[in-house]
Amino acid sequence: GVKIKRKKVPGAKNLKIRKYVQPKNAVMCLNELRPGVTYTTEQEGGVTQPFCISVEVSNGVDSQKYRGFGSSKQLARQAAAEAALISFVKPPVTSNSSESQEEDKTPWATLASFAIYKLFNDWREGRVGTCPPPAQPFGTAVPPAFLNQSMGTNAAKDGSAQAAAFTEAICAHLGGRTPHAPVTDIKVDTNVSAQSAEAVKVPNPAKQVPENAGSMHPVTVLHQMKPGLQYTVNRTIIENKPFFTVTANIDGKMFTGEGPNVKKAKFFLAKEAILGLYGVDSTFEPPQPVVVAHEQD
Repeated sequence: GVKIKRKKVPGAKNLKIRKYVQPKNAVMCLNELRPGVTYTTEQEGGVTQPFCISVEVSNGVDSQKYRGFGSSKQLARQAAAEAALISFVKPPVTSNSSESQEEDKTPWATLASFAIYKLFNDWREGRVGTCPPPAQPFGTAVPPAFLNQSMGTNAAKDGSAQAAAFTEAICAHLGGRTPHAPVTDIKVDTNVSAQSAEAVKVPNPAKQVPENAGSMHPVTVLHQMKPGLQYTVNRTIIENKPFFTVTANIDGKMFTGEGPNVKKAKFFLAKEAILGLYGVDSTFEPPQPVVVAHEQD
């Protein structure tokens, strides 16, 4: 028969990818993989401690509990869901034979949706390039063994083994050591989320202030001029609501920002800093919060 070549539709491939990779938060993604999971509040938040929420996920054989911490229950819930998502990353399929090809069980479409969600939120908030890690424990999302949380002896050993397996699989996907290489010198830091053992290389500062700095997000401008900037975050309660004060010492000068959350406090700090240091009067207006509809179980 005569083969008829289909006419290529411009943008068809991009539309197909967009259909399957829609930005979704961690709770929505976990609900796709394990519908009906329940979340438990293990610790109420306050002035001196964050909220702690856990979620128990079963793989059909046994179940594992994942905890998330945040300055609100919503953040802690999202963090717990993100911690659970880490467990779905499986080692790369190594067999080259088509007959004995193993099934790739990593849910790439779901993880891609969450990755796009995180990326867009970072860009919206001005986090571009290498920035200092966020103040902990606001939004910490790690498996139990990464935080060395209080568990039974057997549970702790199992958790440590699982945490090592998660890290091993992720490293393999990023071109690191092979999935079954021995794990050595894994150090647990109880104060921060799982990060690379190697220090993050701080990029060189920009040689000059961007021409359109006044219309850019002030945090982006500040991080371009002062990469690796460290912040100090203080949390208080005013009228039963959390209030944050962020300070930073830049070139011997102290700058302060205040707001109902860390992001807004950093925004005001950066706006003050770029004006005082570089004479940039920022006209940037932060976007309104995006309302995300949660799927019902």
